[in-house]
Amino acid sequence: MKKLLSKIFGVHTSCDPLWSAAALSVWLATACNAALWAVLFKLPDVAGVRGAALVLGLWVAIATTVFMLQALIAGRTSTKILGCALLLASAPSLYFMHTYGVVIDVTMLKNTLQTDVKEAGDLMSAGLTTTVSVLGLLPCAWLILRRHDAALLSQRIGRNVACALLALLLAVGSIFAIKGDFATLMRNHTKLRYMITPHNVLYGATRLAIGEAKPLPFVSLGTPTLAAGKTSNASVPVLVLVVGETARFDHFALNGYPRPTNPAMQKHDDLISFSNVTSCGTNTADSVPCMFSYLGRAAFFSRNANYDNALDLLQRAGYSVLWLDNNSGCKGVCARIPNEDLSNSKHPVHCTAQGCFDEVLSADLANRIQSLHAAKPNSAGVVIVMHQLGSHGPAYFKRSPASSKPFTPECTSNVLQNCDAQHIVNAYDNSIVYTDRLLAGIVTSLKTLPPRFAPAMMYMSDHGESLGESGTYLHGLPYAIAPQAQKHVPLIMWLSAATQLQQGIKAECLKSTRDKPLSHDYLFHSLLSWGQVQNAAYKPELDWFKSCSQ
Repeated sequence: MKKLLSKIFGVHTSCDPLWSAAALSVWLATACNAALWAVLFKLPDVAGVRGAALVLGLWVAIATTVFMLQALIAGRTSTKILGCALLLASAPSLYFMHTYGVVIDVTMLKNTLQTDVKEAGDLMSAGLTTTVSVLGLLPCAWLILRRHDAALLSQRIGRNVACALLALLLAVGSIFAIKGDFATLMRNHTKLRYMITPHNVLYGATRLAIGEAKPLPFVSLGTPTLAAGKTSNASVPVLVLVVGETARFDHFALNGYPRPTNPAMQKHDDLISFSNVTSCGTNTADSVPCMFSYLGRAAFFSRNANYDNALDLLQRAGYSVLWLDNNSGCKGVCARIPNEDLSNSKHPVHCTAQGCFDEVLSADLANRIQSLHAAKPNSAGVVIVMHQLGSHGPAYFKRSPASSKPFTPECTSNVLQNCDAQHIVNAYDNSIVYTDRLLAGIVTSLKTLPPRFAPAMMYMSDHGESLGESGTYLHGLPYAIAPQAQKHVPLIMWLSAATQLQQGIKAECLKSTRDKPLSHDYLFHSLLSWGQVQNAAYKPELDWFKSCSQ
């Protein structure tokens, strides 16, 4: 077989591995950066002779820096190993950037590593297979079958260093020649810097590896205490906190969306929907741990330690806390509290062989709450967190059962570019209708609890979603350049009369503050406020209940 492939590829004669590295560098800079060039050529910045010089200079810089990296370790085997690694990292990156308009940075790589099998399956397609095969596997096969000259180590090191230095000079010279236009291009079109392949992958992987190599120490926030008189209250506080997935604010009818995506919740006139809430991140791996942290977005991503989150403090203050998951995990938030993964359960109504719909989280909710309290009758109350699969894409059509699809036809492809724009929106909106059914069902269940309970429900999405606006799909763009669709999230709340009385919170007052600017930063402090938990980390200015508390 190897001889046959050798004839097909025409690699009979041996050559210096540096020549293979040079050929591979040209391939990576040209074919594997097709997504970059496709975006760049649409910009007015590259018009005319000056624009052509800008493109040429950028191409030279990409090719020479890739060659420099390879030249430093060029050898009979090392060139093949590194070259194939670069190809097999670049090809799928190109596909996802071109198909979904995403970019590759450290956060996207972290998301990739934390993706479970079902999520990965939703991303598989013939296009991905073809791209990886043509742009990655075939050049890799060509490289493996190349015959490279043997050379003494002393000779190879000197030649490699000389070629690497020459490549560095060419890269610096090309950027210097276009420095003015290049700086303007990167300043005005920040997204481009995350599209240069394989530089984006290498940079993100390096940062991720450094971060993972030095795990942060854990620091306790101290012992939380309940407010005076809290334990003597006859009512048992109950909170169901639903952590939404990929839900954008502007697709909720409660928030003015013209389509009837909230038919069930609109029957509950005691719900409060806040209109100006911003997420901590644009992806689950960032947003979920950030939203439960006391640090807030500004400090969370530059922290030098990990701390107790809001659920840790509620549990230590005496609450029975439970995390239920139908997604890809709690991202460390539930590491120290009881938790259940329901995504692969065998519920006869809400689960299939392909997975479970989100109502598996709320199945038999009233009994679950009473059982949790009965197991610890002296607990301060009950907190259940439900982590949805929600509207996770690109297979939006899989997020809602047949009984919750008022909008048709749906896009039933995971290659969203191949679908009509309205069909994509239909599938996405059906997932919002199903979330509406879930939340309304939770409120209905909470209303059936015996009078000794004081229940409440909160819903907050981790981030939003792009549905093809400006050629961008899904989520996960760097926060600084992400559109509002990925950062503007819904926050919906229901407080029973017993909760309002017990907590001293006026629901009508909260409704009057629905347009106040809020963010994920408020969740930690508001949860402690709801639970009447005292701790030095609490900040009253970040408590969304504070202005409406007696």
